[in-house]
Amino acid sequence: MKEEIEKLVGQFGCLKPREQAEVKNILGQYAKGEMNMKDAHCLLLDEELVPMPSRCTMYHKPDISPAAEEKLKALIREQVLDQ
Repeated sequence: MKEEIEKLVGQFGCLKPREQAEVKNILGQYAKGEMNMKDAHCLLLDEELVPMPSRCTMYHKPDISPAAEEKLKALIREQVLDQ
């Protein structure tokens, strides 16, 4: 999930205006702590803003550290919310 969100943030400038607005809304809520990463990822999947994972990649992944999650939120604030 984290890697897909990071990739989406990196491609933010290449998205269509409607997609940018959706990403900004969803990731903004996540960065503000209004939803967790799993919920944000599910919404991004529902809006087809990140690709559906293939079956072979759907295995239990370890939780990310709070420090790594804060770093991701800072990246979102810097590259998406400040746009």
